[in-house]
Amino acid sequence: MSLDPAVTTQIDKGGIARLDLVRFDIPGLPPKGYHMGGRDFTFNGLVYKPNRFLSMGSMTSAVGTAVTTRTITFSNIPVNDPDDAMAIIEQYNYQNSPVIIAHLCGVPNTNEVLGILASSVYEIDQVRYNKGAISGSERTLTMEIDLQPPGRSARGSTGVKRSMAEQKFDNDANDTGLEYVATNASIPEEWGQRSG
Repeated sequence: MSLDPAVTTQIDKGGIARLDLVRFDIPGLPPKGYHMGGRDFTFNGLVYKPNRFLSMGSMTSAVGTAVTTRTITFSNIPVNDPDDAMAIIEQYNYQNSPVIIAHLCGVPNTNEVLGILASSVYEIDQVRYNKGAISGSERTLTMEIDLQPPGRSARGSTGVKRSMAEQKFDNDANDTGLEYVATNASIPEEWGQRSG
């Protein structure tokens, strides 16, 4: 992906403002967005809510079959806003829901957004809650959402069976590499070249 020329020009000037956005597309809910700013922010027609989104977390990766994961953090759970997706996420089938994390480039000390620096697509793996201290008569929670990249590697770790259509989407349209995955534990399959 190439950067917008306005973004490249601003980077060459030596100073940018970065705005981090996170968008959730949870089945049964309209798209919801959050950012770390102090007021509502509209981007591409979606209103991103402020202050709840605390941390982008860091990516953790490993060699072998492990997938790269990322953990993002939200605060102040629960809240009274019935439209807040983070407060009601447990009411929905959120696992494997798409999450888009975008980093916008802007001009420092202004509200001018020049374009997108980078964006990444993930799927929700799990949601965890950490208890906070009691304030008055109420205890709040910090919520951590573990994300994984979409596709076969993440789905393999969640136990979701892949269809041939999904396999072909991730690879070549003629790929049949996983054709026998559902049966190879119980039915011997011959792979590779045949001898004699």
